[in-house]
Amino acid sequence: MMRQWILGAAFVSMAGVAQAQTTPALVEAEDATTVEAFNLTVDQVEDLDLIGADGERIGEVDDVLMTPEGEITAVSADVGGFLGLGEKDVMIEIDQLTPGENGLVTNLTKEQLEQLPDWDD
Repeated sequence: MMRQWILGAAFVSMAGVAQAQTTPALVEAEDATTVEAFNLTVDQVEDLDLIGADGERIGEVDDVLMTPEGEITAVSADVGGFLGLGEKDVMIEIDQLTPGENGLVTNLTKEQLEQLPDWDD
């Protein structure tokens, strides 16, 4: 019985990996494009601080990403590291971000962001 559970868990885990690999290719959005979710242009969103729910800065937005059809779906951001060393570039879905006073706010923690796969743009 235990063996079936382990195999089932492995299958579910691998199914998630396969699903992640079938995500449509994303491209960088043009600077003048409006990010409707934030009512800002791409140029205004890039380089904004990424703020955790506790109000602490946990990264910086690099690029705004869209589908080939032009739908803005995510941003890439640098997280982790110290003084620019050891930073990791990750992708964060637009619906996990809200505009805040000092940047874009996420409910994800710094540790959760650091666990996301590397974003290769």
